[in-house]
Amino acid sequence: MTAAGLLRVLLRRWYVVVAVFAVLGVTFVTLDEAGGAYVSQTKVVFVVPDAAAVGVFDDRQRDTLLEFVGAIEQEINDGKLPDRLSPDAPLFGAGVSEGYQVVIPNTGGQWEYSFPDPVLSVRVAGQDPDRVRETLNALLDRIDVLTADRQSTLDPRDVISTERVPAEATVSHVGGSRRTQARALLVLGLVGLGVAATAATLVDRLAGRAPRPRRQDGTAGQTLPPTTSPGTTAQQTERVT
Repeated sequence: MTAAGLLRVLLRRWYVVVAVFAVLGVTFVTLDEAGGAYVSQTKVVFVVPDAAAVGVFDDRQRDTLLEFVGAIEQEINDGKLPDRLSPDAPLFGAGVSEGYQVVIPNTGGQWEYSFPDPVLSVRVAGQDPDRVRETLNALLDRIDVLTADRQSTLDPRDVISTERVPAEATVSHVGGSRRTQARALLVLGLVGLGVAATAATLVDRLAGRAPRPRRQDGTAGQTLPPTTSPGTTAQQTERVT
């Protein structure tokens, strides 16, 4: 088929072209919305009295702190075992575009965990930056409440406190760039053009093979002369003579 013939088919079956590109448009918008996310993360460091989060942890207090932090982690996750991602692995990179994670950072490998520091890593991902910030603040507030509730009967001089590092977490966007989106749109457009051409050609061929109504002989209102045999005509001639 020539280019001119294909163009005529596309114009004749324009509704097929519109339907194909409508589906591809919805697909692009859906993929574009799912192609990025807003993320925020911070660390909650648990420290003993007269200590600082930036200081070196006292090995004599480390086990006690880790046990305490483990209890907070379990409670904030409703008793469920959280996924142990690498401390450097972003939450969005792990396939989570909407959700949060509160865990003790694992510095070990996949088969052998290692939790050297009494720290909770708090990471949030979502499609709305304000919602991400609200979720992060709610998680941090809950950690503080759980920490205070577990020590409500202790002397204030023996209470474990928490510090946030950094003190103010930022919300950033991760995902595809404008150039990546433009390239994806171009590829999707070329694919859509090919699909539309194939579909329109197929519909046009099927429409050409459809049975057409049969035309009747004669014109409406016209009376055809009666059919006579040769013998009858001869008899009529003899009577006249």
